Amino acid sequence: MQIDLSKRNQAKNKLDLFLIEMKVFIMSNYKVIAAIGDTLRDMLWEALRTDSEIGQLFQSKQDIVFRNPAEAMHNTSNRLSLWLYQINENEFVKNQPPIRGKDPKLLKRAPLALTLSYLITPLATLLSADSTGRDEDHLIIGKVMQVFHDCSTLIVRDTINQSAEELRINLKRLTLEELTRVWDALREPYRLSLCYQVQVPTIDSNTEIVTSRVVECDLDYRDNGSTSVVDQDVL
Repeated sequence: MQIDLSKRNQAKNKLDLFLIEMKVFIMSNYKVIAAIGDTLRDMLWEALRTDSEIGQLFQSKQDIVFRNPAEAMHNTSNRLSLWLYQINENEFVKNQPPIRGKDPKLLKRAPLALTLSYLITPLATLLSADSTGRDEDHLIIGKVMQVFHDCSTLIVRDTINQSAEELRINLKRLTLEELTRVWDALREPYRLSLCYQVQVPTIDSNTEIVTSRVVECDLDYRDNGSTSVVDQDVL
């Protein structure tokens, strides 16, 4: 999937405002999860490869992998794990009403709103030649945090329907115990890592319900005080 990165060059210092315009075919499509992962990797690759201090660590975009860090560690060329470890339904926009489209007789179920959680783990080795004793992982994780802090908004535009969705990238606060549980599940000792969330991508429903509007209704009032509908005309 191709991502339009033209907005990057218009930003102050190139990272003060980072708006990614993804192509229309992925907006609210089932492909949106994969597209967001590609976009995050593109953002990090653009920032990491051009950094004067750690750019030499990254030879290609494939050095940033989507596999979990336990698997990624087996390949020494991998430098950063961008692992989607959890997908949740977003509770704050749940139970939305059905959507009426251009055809008034059709109702579509509300989109499925999601929260994507990524575990980000640097996989570099120590800078043994660095007299300061700095760790390459510390440099990489610091750069990742800078990028996602400066580029915390993704704009997904639908040029056909003239609409747009705003996605937010947020640092998720996990306790050391919560992070340790993730690493325990991977059966690996704890390693420096961060959790980021992307909210709120949506996936459109393909379920359509044929409905008709009530335009006329006849009521029959009975002696017991109850009211019942005996006839109605619809469009």
